Amino acid sequence: MATGLLGGRYAPEDDQIEPGKLIHRCGGEFIQDRVDAINTSTRTLSLASGKTIHYDWLSLNVGSEVDISGLEPPSDGPRVWPVKPIPPLYELRASLEQAIRDSGEMPPVVVIGGGATGSELTANLAGLARRNGAEPQVTLISSSERLLPDAPVGASRALTRAIASFGIKLHLQMRARRITERGVELESGEEIPCKHVLAAVGLQAKSLTRSLGLAAGPAGLRVNSYMQSLDDQRVFAAGDCADFAPRDLPKLGVFGVKAAGIIHHNLLASLRGKPLKHYKPQRVWLAILNLGDGRGLLLWWKVWWLGRLSDWLKDRIDRRFMAHYKHT
Repeated sequence: MATGLLGGRYAPEDDQIEPGKLIHRCGGEFIQDRVDAINTSTRTLSLASGKTIHYDWLSLNVGSEVDISGLEPPSDGPRVWPVKPIPPLYELRASLEQAIRDSGEMPPVVVIGGGATGSELTANLAGLARRNGAEPQVTLISSSERLLPDAPVGASRALTRAIASFGIKLHLQMRARRITERGVELESGEEIPCKHVLAAVGLQAKSLTRSLGLAAGPAGLRVNSYMQSLDDQRVFAAGDCADFAPRDLPKLGVFGVKAAGIIHHNLLASLRGKPLKHYKPQRVWLAILNLGDGRGLLLWWKVWWLGRLSDWLKDRIDRRFMAHYKHT
């Protein structure tokens, strides 16, 4: 729901789950702190508060972050917003809304990345402008020859037509070279003026997962079919911070949610000395993009559908998921 949050469709509380209450209701202990280091030899976690916690088994579910090391702006240049973590997206929305109220115009925004995330965020930036009575001032840059390069060609074309109809400028098969004082400079030398840059490329697992001395890379901690580290059977991982060794998996929520159920079983089985379960990821999955105008783009294997029914289905699925964990 993060894209809809940026686009003004959802309030922040719609896209939030309070972890402390949820964990306490389920019989667990919640510690609000940050893990600075993990020592797998002594099986300890070092927290930012100075506390040390011992573990017998560990499950990492820390998600991903965007590597913006090549997009450092000058001190007086546009602000760069990575798409992960999610909370800053609301700060960007608030900044744009305030600017529109002050001037009646949307400050120009450049989105880098033409995959599902970049395309969906671009569409919702246009939706945010329309909700606030302004014309969209959004440019999308992608190094791919088409949007959603992994989707059916027809779906890609339909999405491109929809985004173009919003008044968004598309720069395909182009790369951003650097951030300048005025905006984004392309490899061609063209400069696109802007006030904000939304980085939807360079997604990688949190650096914590690569600091354990265990097999890991930008895609995350390497795990087997039990979701265990290849090097340490007492460490599990799921979601964006896990790199599933048996086969490549897209970084989509559906896989993290399903893998979490397997980890839950395997953690309890480990404690009881019982057999572990294999995670068998589905070969076909449903994905729906929110286009910010009451329509959605549904993708399922080779089938796709762009329309209001797709958006209704996505909203229903998302709200039901959030309600379940808010009231568990």
